[in-house]
Amino acid sequence: MLIRFFRSSFLAQYTMIVLTAAVLWLPAFLAPKAPAAPDPYSWFYRWIYDVLSGLPSVSVIIAFLLMLFQAFFLNAVLVNYQLIGRVSSLAAFIYVVLMSLSPAQTMLYPMLVAMPFLIYALSIFFRMYERTDNELDIFNVSFLISLASLFWFPAISLIIWIFLSLLVLAITRLRCWIIPFVGILTPYLFLATVFFLYNELLARSATYLNIPTLLGLLTAFPKPTDLMVFGLMLLLALKAIQIAYSGIVDNNIAVRKRKALLNALIISSIPLLLFKASHPAHHLLLVLPFTTFMAFSYTYIKQYRQANFFLMLLIVTALFNHYLSLIR
Repeated sequence: MLIRFFRSSFLAQYTMIVLTAAVLWLPAFLAPKAPAAPDPYSWFYRWIYDVLSGLPSVSVIIAFLLMLFQAFFLNAVLVNYQLIGRVSSLAAFIYVVLMSLSPAQTMLYPMLVAMPFLIYALSIFFRMYERTDNELDIFNVSFLISLASLFWFPAISLIIWIFLSLLVLAITRLRCWIIPFVGILTPYLFLATVFFLYNELLARSATYLNIPTLLGLLTAFPKPTDLMVFGLMLLLALKAIQIAYSGIVDNNIAVRKRKALLNALIISSIPLLLFKASHPAHHLLLVLPFTTFMAFSYTYIKQYRQANFFLMLLIVTALFNHYLSLIR
């Protein structure tokens, strides 16, 4: 029922997506949390935090609207690159669900603010296979990832994704392998200029010597309900990936390359979980490729019953997780 319904993209589907998000986020609206505290290197997010830390209700509303924007943005990207149907809203719905599984996700935190840049970077990667001159695209992807890291510093490690993607796309020119470093450094050069003008360059630069302290075990072990809901998400994602590579899906070479780029993103997202966080969901970039694979596989399946059951189970479990925290 759910999958068939969201294979279309009309007012009813958009309304249902917003209503689903509102129901999942209702406990956050009733008992809003302050934005997640920034690390010392997420400079742009720190400025946002300084403004909104005393306004938890406003920050939750901004986070909610930002999450909805990302859902529809990602859906448009996947439609444009033929990973879901032309009138499908599956990706938007799944993204809303996966980004709202835990109370830790229904607040403002660095990854949420950085995500639009990463979705845009993904869309640029998707178009690169069909182009012969990719140098500007490589710079743009690197620049976007660097911008994302100014809101969410662990994103800087996604330079691994860039190089894995160059291998996937069979781009071997030395110039193209140097460009990512230029793109990554460019926003930081502008930032360094600002610090220099305020006579803070040396002090700010010295803080980067402590980057290894960002790595480590979780500061708080997830609750059992969080483990349950994220475990269920993982099972659904693995099943979706299995379907995406099964015989029922017959894709052209461009779509196969895009799936390989998603695999590269999955591999590159795993190290992000090694960064310290108050909750692992704050570094769970895996939501992006998982959403894409789930929406892609649900576009092709012929039997909906099992997929609908587990998707509904995920939503019900997420609701239980949210409203249980409200009772507590």
